[in-house]
Amino acid sequence: MKLVDSHAHLDMLKDPAQALRLARENHIAQVVTIGIDLESSLRAAELTREHVGVFCTVGLHPHDAGKASVGLWSELKRLALTAPAVAVGECGLDYYRDRSPRTTQREVFARQVELALELGLPLVVHDREAHADVLGILKESGAERVGGVVHCFSGDRRFARQVLELGFMIGVPGTITYKNNQQLREVVKSVPLKKLLIETDCPFLSPEPFRGKPNQPAYLHHTLTALAKVLGQDPEEVAAVTADNARRLFGLPLLDR
Repeated sequence: MKLVDSHAHLDMLKDPAQALRLARENHIAQVVTIGIDLESSLRAAELTREHVGVFCTVGLHPHDAGKASVGLWSELKRLALTAPAVAVGECGLDYYRDRSPRTTQREVFARQVELALELGLPLVVHDREAHADVLGILKESGAERVGGVVHCFSGDRRFARQVLELGFMIGVPGTITYKNNQQLREVVKSVPLKKLLIETDCPFLSPEPFRGKPNQPAYLHHTLTALAKVLGQDPEEVAAVTADNARRLFGLPLLDR
């Protein structure tokens, strides 16, 4: 059983190399490490060169949308082509923290959708308490042409259906293991397995029994186990399908079963 961590922030871990060694011991065969600004995107690209089975994205997180410069987009484009990146993002909207003005967040998100369309890459979308505006920008920009994933999904079943209609996948994090997150468990029951990805979002959102401690890719199997239980399916089948989903979306090399 080989798993794919479809969303990790390896550059934020104290020792990415050690985390990847432990991940391999726990059957995590591939990890997509996510860029959230130019610096982290550069580091993510470096990690792909340093470690087999690591792939990167480039993007600007909505928290830092206010820091976008005129030259950022050409730098991200260059990096996406040379790394090469497997997606554009993490990009999107965050109306919970509101660390950048909402108007700026929307402008920067739309610009990254344009970049993804230009490069022919899928999108990694951050959405927190901004469902309507995220959906509106994706629809207006024609993002269904490249698709992507709404990572760390926090919406309801209606929003999930709308996301699926645009050809996007849904990222399931360790929060599915939390007792108070019945909404996510109900959502995933309504989503075809071929539209689900599993992710850690490490070092954030550690699953039970590691809640409150730094997350890492090795903990992904806790999310897998919880998801399989909710779906009433065999964990090995869920592992295989979610790995194939990540491979198809991001263009990753095929995994030997």
